[in-house]
Amino acid sequence: MQEHSHCHHRFSELGGPAVFRTEDGIEVNVSCTGFQQCTSCGHIDFPVDTREAIESFLKESRKNPNAAKQIYINLVETF
Repeated sequence: MQEHSHCHHRFSELGGPAVFRTEDGIEVNVSCTGFQQCTSCGHIDFPVDTREAIESFLKESRKNPNAAKQIYINLVETF
């Protein structure tokens, strides 16, 4: 576990699907990636490349007012 300054709680390393809702109501499902989640408040911290991919998908979704309010992202790690 690690402690982060933004919420001062401990984070656990997790893998598998991460599901969260943005402030504007878009539900985001991210699978096949590692991430850290706060054990008490539920805050999710993604690696930078994953965070950039999520932001890109959200930006495109927000451009189109008729877009679905759910985003499914399947990120596969390549070696």
